[in-house]
Amino acid sequence: MKRALITGSFDPPTRGHLDLIKRTAALFDRVTVCIFINSEKKYMFSLEKRTEMLIAMCREVPNVRVDSFGGLVADYAKKIKADVIVKGARSGADFEYEATISRVNCTVFPVETVILPTDPTLSHISSTSARDMIRYGGDLEAFLTPEVIELI
Repeated sequence: MKRALITGSFDPPTRGHLDLIKRTAALFDRVTVCIFINSEKKYMFSLEKRTEMLIAMCREVPNVRVDSFGGLVADYAKKIKADVIVKGARSGADFEYEATISRVNCTVFPVETVILPTDPTLSHISSTSARDMIRYGGDLEAFLTPEVIELI
């Protein structure tokens, strides 16, 4: 059984996140989507709300589970015996950043990172842009799934 780990802050989870989750779920037997907690970061949504949104958004993907963790990604990957960490990349800069982080992770636990390019129709979507749309009353439909919009 091949296990994949997708990590992020998911503040909020977007259509881009769901696309990455679905694509990963088609490639691996089990997918854990883990909300990582960074005590230095200020979030728009509580951990409980982000968890609720992710669970609702992923309900139709049967081999996905949602969790949270407050330590190193590599430590969590080791804990769940992940075979790979899957990350999305919207741009070359994202790819370079994720490639660097993957090398750091391997110093803690020998786990490969798979970087999937973002679907071009979703490459403009980020949690940051979604938060801006929420703050300023913009149309959320292009950024967030109906399940997430309903929970906001």
